[in-house]
Amino acid sequence: MIVAIDGPAGSGKSTTAHAIAKRCNLKFLDTGAMYRSVTYKCLADGIDVNDEEAVSKVAEAARIDFGRSAEGQTVLIDGREVTHEIRTPEVDRNVSVVAAYPRVRHAMVERQRELGSTGDVVAEGRDIGTVVFPKAEVKVFLTADAAARAHRRAVQREGGDAGQDAGAKADAAEEQQILRDLVRRDKLDSSRKESPLKPAADAHLIDNSALTPDEVVQKIVDLMDEARAKSQPNASDKPQSEPAKAGSQPKEPKPVNAKRPATAKGEKSKPGKMRAFAGNTFDDYYDHGMREFPLPARALYAVAAAIVTFVTKVLWPWKIEDARKLWDDDRGRVVVMNHTSMLDPVIVICSLYYHGKRVRAIAKSEFYTNTFVSWIFSRAGTIPIKRGTADLKAVRRAQAALRRGEVVLIFPEGTRIKSDDQPVTIHGGFSLMAQMAKAPVQPMAIVGARDITPRGTHWKRFGRVFCKAGDCIEFSDLGVKGRKQQAQRMEEVAMERVYALRDELRHEHPNKR
Repeated sequence: MIVAIDGPAGSGKSTTAHAIAKRCNLKFLDTGAMYRSVTYKCLADGIDVNDEEAVSKVAEAARIDFGRSAEGQTVLIDGREVTHEIRTPEVDRNVSVVAAYPRVRHAMVERQRELGSTGDVVAEGRDIGTVVFPKAEVKVFLTADAAARAHRRAVQREGGDAGQDAGAKADAAEEQQILRDLVRRDKLDSSRKESPLKPAADAHLIDNSALTPDEVVQKIVDLMDEARAKSQPNASDKPQSEPAKAGSQPKEPKPVNAKRPATAKGEKSKPGKMRAFAGNTFDDYYDHGMREFPLPARALYAVAAAIVTFVTKVLWPWKIEDARKLWDDDRGRVVVMNHTSMLDPVIVICSLYYHGKRVRAIAKSEFYTNTFVSWIFSRAGTIPIKRGTADLKAVRRAQAALRRGEVVLIFPEGTRIKSDDQPVTIHGGFSLMAQMAKAPVQPMAIVGARDITPRGTHWKRFGRVFCKAGDCIEFSDLGVKGRKQQAQRMEEVAMERVYALRDELRHEHPNKR
């Protein structure tokens, strides 16, 4: 069995994996130590960690192994033990830079797969379940509040164990520095282009902020037991054949490849791979990742995106200022934007599509009363939501999309705003979606699109349209404690920045509204 444990820095992956290995007699593969070893060697040899070529050569040439000592597992690079040297603050600050280089990751992944080829392994890192062992029987994404992680690491550096001693103290200044390093490293790990930190689609998320190490281990052991049970069904669960009655004919067995009954319209099909022309329901499209859509749906999306991009660029030439803030972030995130016309979502969706990112727009359920419109919208990746209600199904779908790394687009104003004197009610569900998925919120604004269809007419006008992308907002940046308070503050801050971006655009383009 292979157990893959992923998660951010300081989440307790190594402690948990060590305990799992000892309890279940598995080999422990500390992948984080491998990247740390390369980082340490570069620093020790005077190699600039920002020199990608030089660092990549070190990683490709290095031989990293694991050994045993009376104190536990040891780490060796090119035959030299570096178990303690790779845990210094200097290595902490530089390892994310080294781990982001594609050639470094390729070299490490090849070595990790080699070490894990014998099976019966528990491995921890940041891309174990998504890249290294995508077919692992058990996948866990272990996380914790950044402050909790910083406290644990600060206590650990002073020789204590916060997991066993809840009252353990640490130097406050050191703890704050560790917190800043962790937040910076989380951002680097999550936004890098090569194997970004994110949960595998089938990973079990465990937040251990308030759990003891033993409780976390027990949860994972339970998942291992469930995986074994699924792979080895109990023969006693099968129905026993009854003795044949005299003169009766034996029943013919049911064909193995018999087709399952067609799914009724509107009924949710069983989870599984979506297939072309297989009667996938609307719910299938809402619940699966967009990259899992069948080929005809993805081809239709690509053609539509090309046509819509060309037409809108010709009729209403649009431009996104600071677009790299939108394109270069590979994390799942919630994009919030002011709403002035039907062109608004088109710009975001098409722009991100041509930069390799999929967008799930949240649309009011009133659009879905027509079967044809529902068919089109489902293939476009939208998620329906019942406005004015606590639509938890929509929230869960958005949460799953964010964890898959998709972008969720929401217009908190709820409807198109045609004039500045129109009353606006902000719908704050976006902060809950982001909070549940532990995803950032990115503000964005648009001007000029309102002029396409002036109030009181349906005739379209030509004109340029401008958008502007803002920096992502993390919940940890808000300076507020408590989930409810954080959600409320996120709503306020995000929309303040949306309108600030809009005002900046209006100042730059004074004739646009």
